[in-house]
Formats: sequence, C-alpha cells, structure tokens
Amino acid sequence: MAISESSLHPYIKGLVEENGKLTVTELNKLLREILTLDTDDLTILSGRNDDKFSQIVRNVVAHAPEGKSSRNGYIIDKATRPATFYAKEKNLEELSDAIISSQAIQERKEKRRRFSARKVDFKTLNNEYTALGDAGETFALEWERNRLRELNVSYNILDEVIHFSHKYGDGAGYDILSRKGIEYDLLYIEVKTTKGGLDTPFYMSENEKAFIEIYQKNTQIYRVYNYNQETNVGEIEIITYEELMQNYDFNPTTYKVTKKSN
Repeated sequence: MAISESSLHPYIKGLVEENGKLTVTELNKLLREILTLDTDDLTILSGRNDDKFSQIVRNVVAHAPEGKSSRNGYIIDKATRPATFYAKEKNLEELSDAIISSQAIQERKEKRRRFSARKVDFKTLNNEYTALGDAGETFALEWERNRLRELNVSYNILDEVIHFSHKYGDGAGYDILSRKGIEYDLLYIEVKTTKGGLDTPFYMSENEKAFIEIYQKNTQIYRVYNYNQETNVGEIEIITYEELMQNYDFNPTTYKVTKKSN
C-alpha cells in the first residue's frame, strides 16, 4: 500500500516526540526503518536520484508555511537547512518558546537509543489484533480524549491523542500517545482489556515491559475491565509504573527456545 503525505503525520509525530528534534533527512531515514514501503514508494523519480517516498517526505515540509509553524502536534522550522522538526514542550502561540529544550532533546534521544520499535508491515498489521483488544483500545482512546476535554485543555486533542497501535502495531511499546493534561507532559498509554473484573490477570510482552521501564514517568496502563464489546461499555483503572511494580507480580508464561551451538 503506497504511502500518502496525510498518512505520514501520525508517524512523524511519534518519531518527533520520541527524539525531540529531527532534520527532514533524519526523519526520512527513520520513517524508512519503521514503515514497509512498496514498489510504488520506491520508484525512482525521473531526473532525480531519490524515490517517490523521499518526495512525499519533502512535501510535508514544502506544504508548511515559511519559518516556524505548528502542524499536527509538532513544529516545522523551514528556516534551517535542512528543515527541522521539533517536539512541543509547551502549548504556546509563540513557537520559539514552545520548542522543546536542548536538554529534553538529549534525554529523549538517549531513551530512544535504549528502545527500538519494530518495522511496520501494513499487510499483516490488521491480523495482529484480537477483536476484543482492538475494541478496548478504541474505547480507551475516546475515554482519554474525553478526559482531556473535561480538563478544558487549550490544544487540539485530535492532534495530541493518537491511536498508535493502529499505526505501529504492538512494536511501538504503547497503544495511545497522549498528554497528561494542562501541563502538556507526554503520556504513553498501554491498554489492557478484559471482559472480566479488575483482578483478571493480563499479559505484557517483553517489548511492552521494556518500554514502560524506560519511559516510566510518562507511561500508564489503562486497564479496561468489565468490558462489553457489543455495547461498548466498560470501566477503566489507571495503573502507573510505581503501582505496577508495587502491586503486581510478573510471572513468565512463555520461553524462547533455541538450539544449542556445538
């Protein structure tokens, strides 16, 4: 499935939030690492040395206003060469003040080096979700957007709250990208859904556990329980990293078995 410019924005936002700052050249490289491009995307353009996908990435910059602009929850600075994408540390009209600090950029890049999401394959992505898990994530997504609406946040909730597992699959380490509230701090949400009660055990992959350990201050589990998929009614319990470590046991249920080398 060929990539369109509009479909790139959630991926760009995720990469920019995780890294804090990326040039369009760096962004192009990282997008190629997480997306599965088809032959149409990789078609070399006539009279150029790059392909159609690179042109689509450049169009994101070309279609932004001159100077600094805020689009889809991130900032593009076209005054730099190459153009630079920044995460927003604050939701301010003056974009120079809203750009994430150098220290925060360094901290985010260091965390990102310790965790790598897997490549996205659009052909198999939809097969990776159970109907219950997918419905629970959608329920939690709308619950989260309503939570922020009730806080009367000033930013665009649709730009800031994104159902990432529909884009990355479970390799991203979380399901929903959001904000904690008015203070605008990032919030990574992992959704765990059950038809049973709150005490029903749930499963975490090594990938998910690694993510929450690295991003512990900005990660929460939204435990969707007593969920009825037919009526789309359920309850949500928020579990922080500290609560997860103090109140829950991790018991191994599977093993990776490899043949010993002689």
